[in-house]
Amino acid sequence: MKRNISLIGMAGVGKSFTSKVLADELNYEYISVDELITKEAAKINVDKNLLSDTAFMELEEAVIVSLENKSNMVIDTGGSVVYSLKAMQVLDRISFIIYLHDSLENIKKRFDARGEPHLIGMTEGMTFAKLLAQREKLYDTYAHLQIGVSQHKEGLASKILSEYKKLEQQKF
Repeated sequence: MKRNISLIGMAGVGKSFTSKVLADELNYEYISVDELITKEAAKINVDKNLLSDTAFMELEEAVIVSLENKSNMVIDTGGSVVYSLKAMQVLDRISFIIYLHDSLENIKKRFDARGEPHLIGMTEGMTFAKLLAQREKLYDTYAHLQIGVSQHKEGLASKILSEYKKLEQQKF
């Protein structure tokens, strides 16, 4: 049985909030990949927000790999984790991967409200909508379960827990 849950999805979809609720409900450890990246970047005296996309994704992959032998965690991934095959292979081995999705408008509104300084993959000529469309294909590929955030506003964590328990019984 995979003894972890990983949430994937675009920045601003609600992974952090939902991960914290799930961790509390399951009495699992909450793991923020972004916080771990910040700590790793600090070790080399760099602000993670100033890293190139490549350097950021290398740290992101290393952080995910470092979780491989741990259990009873809810892993709050960054939206760009799907760009690393190695990171996604590790998550697939150790966790039940849930893709949280929502409308472009809702995600963009929440993302803008957070005031994120940088978004991996947001290169010249790339729009938020194009980036989301590009990533959606990857999220779809790796997810064991997809859940629409807007369709389950009140019961999102309950829906995830219900599906996780079903899989637990099947020895997923």
